[in-house]
Amino acid sequence: MKKLFLLLMAVGAMTLVSCTGNAEKASGSAASPAQEENAEPAKGTVFEGANFTMTYPEILTKEGYKSDKAINASSEDNAVKMDATFSDMPCKPEDFDKYYKNFTGMSMNSEYKWEDAKINDNILTFKGVKGEDATTNFVVFLDEKGGVAGKINYPVAKAEEIEALIEPMLKSIKKK
Repeated sequence: MKKLFLLLMAVGAMTLVSCTGNAEKASGSAASPAQEENAEPAKGTVFEGANFTMTYPEILTKEGYKSDKAINASSEDNAVKMDATFSDMPCKPEDFDKYYKNFTGMSMNSEYKWEDAKINDNILTFKGVKGEDATTNFVVFLDEKGGVAGKINYPVAKAEEIEALIEPMLKSIKKK
């Protein structure tokens, strides 16, 4: 119960990070249209919430928490964990840079070494590393009244394998 509470608090803190204002986009490479066409479709488990659907990777076999607006899942050994939460007050793409700066500037995130944010149209991702642990945070803007924010935690040793699954998962997120 304590772990669930801490996880929900972390998700809440992430969704409360201010993303208002007019800021420039963060540095990072956006995928070209050719890269987007070549992206693998998401494979895995389909989550059907009241407000959004998504397909999360097959490696996440255990659902920890599930509601109409959120899903948490982990690998069998708990080495890889993912959470995604719907918000009806989404961060807009023009505010992604401010969101990134506010999130990475929070004292609770100061132990991570953050990479530059990557913006691909309506998707923001940014990776942080702390020791042997990595986390990729994401924000997916769906429309003016909906978006999904979350993260996926994984061992640095599995980074190549897990990071290949993130983009297809994020592109699978659709508003209902």
